[in-house]
Amino acid sequence: MKKKWFLLTAALTLGACANYQVPDSPTFPANSRWVIMPMINNSNTPMASEKAEQILGAQLYAKGINARFYPASHMKDLASILDSNAKRNNAQAWLATQNVDYVITGSVEEWHYKSGLDGEPAVGITLEVQSARSQETQWRATGTRSGWGRESVSGTGQMVIAELLDGLNLESKE
Repeated sequence: MKKKWFLLTAALTLGACANYQVPDSPTFPANSRWVIMPMINNSNTPMASEKAEQILGAQLYAKGINARFYPASHMKDLASILDSNAKRNNAQAWLATQNVDYVITGSVEEWHYKSGLDGEPAVGITLEVQSARSQETQWRATGTRSGWGRESVSGTGQMVIAELLDGLNLESKE
C-alpha cells in the first residue's frame, strides 16, 4: 500500500510541474507569410518578452515558418524606451505597411527563477495567432512550466513554446 501511495504522490507532483491549454488550430497554408509582433511582458523580469520572441522565432523556423520580426525600435529618450506601448505602436504602424497573412504575438506571465534552495526556473507564456487582414484571433494557447534546479529559464521557455506550437496545424510544403 505504501508503494502505491508513493507512486500516486510522485505522479501528482510531477504532473503539477506543467500546465497547458493547447487547442488544435485551423490548418494554416504552407505558403503563408507570418510576422512576430511584440509580446507583452507581464513578468517582473526585464526583457523577458524579447527573449521569448527570439525563442518563438527559432521554434517557428523549425516548424517551417520563416516569420519576420517587427523592426527594432530606434527610440532614444528614456521615457519612450520604458514605454512598452510605444514599441507596440511603432510595430503596428510598420505592420500596416506589410503584406502578411498571419501575426503571432502573446504575453509572458512568468520568466524567472523561484527562490529557495534549488531555484527552479518558472515560465508562463500565452501565444496568439491573428489574421493580419481581419485581425481576428485564429488560435490561442497558454502554458506554464517550472523546471528542475539545474535547468535554465531559457531552456524551460523553449519547452513551453515548443509544447504550445505543437497545437499549430500547418499544411505540408509538398
